[in-house]
Amino acid sequence: MKKFATSIFLAFILVISFVIAPASAAVSNPNLSRVPGTWSPGATPSNLNAKLPVILFVQGLGGNAGSWYDTNDMYQTAYNNGYQTAFIELNDSGGTPKNMWDNGQLLAQKIAVISQYFNKKLVIVAHSKGGVDTQAALVHYNAYPYVTNVITLSSPHHGSELADLAYSSWAGWLADLIGYKNDATYSMQTSYMNYFRSVTDSNPNSSFNKFYTLAGKGWASSPSSSYFAGGLYLSLFGNNDGVVTVDSSYVPKGTMVKIGDWDHNTIRKGSTTFSLFKPFLTATSTAVSAKAGVPSDLVTVASNKPSDAAQENTDGSASNLLVRGGAHNGTASESFLVENDVKSITVDWISHQKADHVELISPTNGQTSVKVKTYQDEQVFKNAWHHIAVVNNPKQGEWTLKTHSVNPGGYLMTVRYDSDLDKAIHLKLNDDKTKIQVERDKASLQEDKLNVQYQVDFTSEGSSANKKQTTKLKNLATIDSDSEANLSDVSSPGVYQVSFVVKGQTAKGVPFERTLIRSIYIDEKGDRY
Repeated sequence: MKKFATSIFLAFILVISFVIAPASAAVSNPNLSRVPGTWSPGATPSNLNAKLPVILFVQGLGGNAGSWYDTNDMYQTAYNNGYQTAFIELNDSGGTPKNMWDNGQLLAQKIAVISQYFNKKLVIVAHSKGGVDTQAALVHYNAYPYVTNVITLSSPHHGSELADLAYSSWAGWLADLIGYKNDATYSMQTSYMNYFRSVTDSNPNSSFNKFYTLAGKGWASSPSSSYFAGGLYLSLFGNNDGVVTVDSSYVPKGTMVKIGDWDHNTIRKGSTTFSLFKPFLTATSTAVSAKAGVPSDLVTVASNKPSDAAQENTDGSASNLLVRGGAHNGTASESFLVENDVKSITVDWISHQKADHVELISPTNGQTSVKVKTYQDEQVFKNAWHHIAVVNNPKQGEWTLKTHSVNPGGYLMTVRYDSDLDKAIHLKLNDDKTKIQVERDKASLQEDKLNVQYQVDFTSEGSSANKKQTTKLKNLATIDSDSEANLSDVSSPGVYQVSFVVKGQTAKGVPFERTLIRSIYIDEKGDRY
């Protein structure tokens, strides 16, 4: 009898709990069909707070409105918190990624329409390049009166070195096969984004909206392919989420809310970051953090540009990289040098199709047993395949990577070295941005054994939107190691990718080879960035 009474009591408690605290209803997804320019309001929450602004969610490069509710609980989380929402399809949704000017103009038009529909101002939550598109809409297309605050989640406000790599000389064959050369990737090159910052941060309209940003540094913990592969390369330039570095996530005149262990995908998940940026949806000043219960140590005012240490690397000065690329007929082979005292090498073979066989051969002609991780890219090299191998304490000498694929195609190979030579060579650009000098640490290298070649590839501003045409201006011109690569004779508007091949010997007389990449943008007025 006592057990029966206890059971009745527990059942009563459960019923009361259910009545008092019902579970949040699942919200229906908007009916959007990826047509650029279309938008949809979200469902009106039963616990709607009319004083709250409407959240307009803006997608990232190559994304669509569904990135906020398909396998993402961001929409549901905003709904549960009593927010009205809206979702929009930009040009990328139709399969043609556009730059910040085209997306910004489209977005500005729709911001006005959406604000008038709700009869209130909007707050924007943008992922990745969507944050740059949003700033273009507010500043350059005068949408700022319809918006209060902007939350950017891992947005490349200073560009992405992955975009620089995508436009380098060695990636051409792969580019033709996977079609990554588009207006969006072009505009994300670091030199072009330096230009965007110059015309945006000086614009009076840039002061009307408050920007709050979150950045990720968890590329290594991500199970996702592209983030791991992209993170390996971007780690040359600092902490990153696999697509965007932490330093690039800072927006001038903005506030960094938190730098967390997220990758480029998880940072836009509602259950991951909504509670962190929620106080800033209605913030009127950066002081909101203390009032809203957000620890003050999570909020720091962003600087006008990345840190000095990161800026040094964005000059293309990381000397622990080798890049190769080209076409293959189904079977491909690349050899590369490993000098003395290298702690590890990470080889990433990127191709338009998954290789059915990958073999890494050591200097002793013995096949090295290395586990190769294979991933399909989802970002800058979208749909390409990464084949990644890591060798700790590799033997010095010439290594060879051989692959076999069913069909002919193109490839891009990068080798990252963990070596004492990491800071032995770097590039220095003069104030006029017309000459690039290769500088080196004489104590680490044999000075008389250094050979430097460089090539220049040019992609004009007016190239086709779907396939940027790149022209080779200089092909492996040899310069003295003490001289400079002179670019004073180039003046056409567009991006110039300068790629250096440096060969030499270490202080112990062991041969080595490295690749350095530098991006320069020239605008219509002839100014260089």
